[in-house]
Amino acid sequence: SLKMCVSVKEEKTQTVDEIINKTGKSPNIPMLVITICALSCAYAGTIFTYMVQFTGFIPNEKYTCLSQKCFDLKSHYTSKSGKINSTFYDTATICENEMIHGVDFKWDLSRTTFAVDFDKICRDSEISLLNSLYFVGAAISLLFGSVALESFGRRKSSIIGGIICTFGTLIGLFCRSYNFMIAIRLLQGMGNFLFYTGNFVWVLEFIPDQYRTYCATLSSMIWVSGYPIVVCLCYFIHDWNFIFLASALVVSITIIPVILLPDSPRYLMSIGKVEEAKKVLIMYSKLAKKPIDLNEVDLIVGETENASKEDNMSITARIAEMGKHKALMLETLVQWYLWFVCCLLFFFLNYGWGSFGDTPYVNYLFAALGETIGAAVFLFVLTFMGRKTGLMLGLVFSCLCFLLAMIPWQWTDLWSFERLMTLVSIVGVTVAFTICYLYSAELAPTTHRGLVLSSCSISARFAAFIGPFVSDIFHSSTVKLGVNASLAGSAALLVLLLPETRMLPIPEQAKDVSRRRKKQRRANDGA
Repeated sequence: SLKMCVSVKEEKTQTVDEIINKTGKSPNIPMLVITICALSCAYAGTIFTYMVQFTGFIPNEKYTCLSQKCFDLKSHYTSKSGKINSTFYDTATICENEMIHGVDFKWDLSRTTFAVDFDKICRDSEISLLNSLYFVGAAISLLFGSVALESFGRRKSSIIGGIICTFGTLIGLFCRSYNFMIAIRLLQGMGNFLFYTGNFVWVLEFIPDQYRTYCATLSSMIWVSGYPIVVCLCYFIHDWNFIFLASALVVSITIIPVILLPDSPRYLMSIGKVEEAKKVLIMYSKLAKKPIDLNEVDLIVGETENASKEDNMSITARIAEMGKHKALMLETLVQWYLWFVCCLLFFFLNYGWGSFGDTPYVNYLFAALGETIGAAVFLFVLTFMGRKTGLMLGLVFSCLCFLLAMIPWQWTDLWSFERLMTLVSIVGVTVAFTICYLYSAELAPTTHRGLVLSSCSISARFAAFIGPFVSDIFHSSTVKLGVNASLAGSAALLVLLLPETRMLPIPEQAKDVSRRRKKQRRANDGA
């Protein structure tokens, strides 16, 4: 115990990477708890993404006629034996005959829904638009979020994002109009994606190289845990306004740990705050029970360069520097396309795979099961195959599933080979999409990580916006599957342009990206 309390003097010159990898080499419970707390915000994304499906559902139940118009229509759908045709209760019948809820008929609903409160029963496209507007908010946030991540740091940006999305959800308690709901969805998207991106980057910059894979898996599993949380909230709370209140309270809990955490030492070094970075690293070493003395250590950013005032670049300077380094620009462009494809396929499947079970509660519990399998496969793939091969494997698997889904084989009214393979493809898409977060964070240098991840997220949010409408854009099932297969296949080929990052140091500056590519090129030529 005495040994653990003695600070170890370090070598004269060391990098942040070397200190973090050395002190955090052995697993320790305090750092695991901190990592879980920092990533706990992931389940908030699941709640926000799918809560409209539960709070704004269009009823598909029997109703009671109130007007003569409804009674006349009912008699038209009633046979001589007195049996009412089930299509009388369809939403299509209500809309085609312009019946008004509360005037011509009334649903005896045990749960409230804003689709009824806002008179959107016959305007389901406007309900779908609310799903997409969440991603518009995310794109807006991340457009400015890249500035926030580099200017204010990962921690402060995350706190700002958490407050915005919590406030946006809380005011749902007082929402009484569709336009108000539009503002709420934009605030949820703007806040949550800045909240999660800031936390994820913070964790990636704070953990040793060998634990990055487990960190991404943990984040994915916490995201999946959001499914049963949102299902339980919406199942046990019958008033949609109070569902927003409960969701805000559940999400607000995840802001507390972020407030207590220090900023990333890598970020502090990138803006020239060397002494503050040393204090954070000393704190980190004490938590790892390997206290170190950095008083006489010359802490540097990369392998050969010291942190300096020149590293404190504006966002404009960072973009300009990206243009000067072709390797960084190439890798960023490829990542934009990968994020677009993975996100488009992910939300196409989750919003457009059709009903699976009798209620949305069952639907999303099955979605959780599929993504849990994907997360387990993700851990296996990254542990034994690496980021590059794992991403290619997930995309190729998804491509094959979409191609096989074109086989016209139907064995029941509900089940067909197309439906089965579409469901199976979720595993591959989940693996690929999850790898993107980890892979991009490792590919981008510290000085540009916030900018790269934010720009990738903007690309993904654009894809997420159109994802729910893919089924409407392509009416032919074969064409739809063919487009998805082409996207997955082309993305898999572009992965070949990226380097492997498993067990390699995270680059600190833009020039480190070029060095990494040259090293791997020489290694491949030597092999």
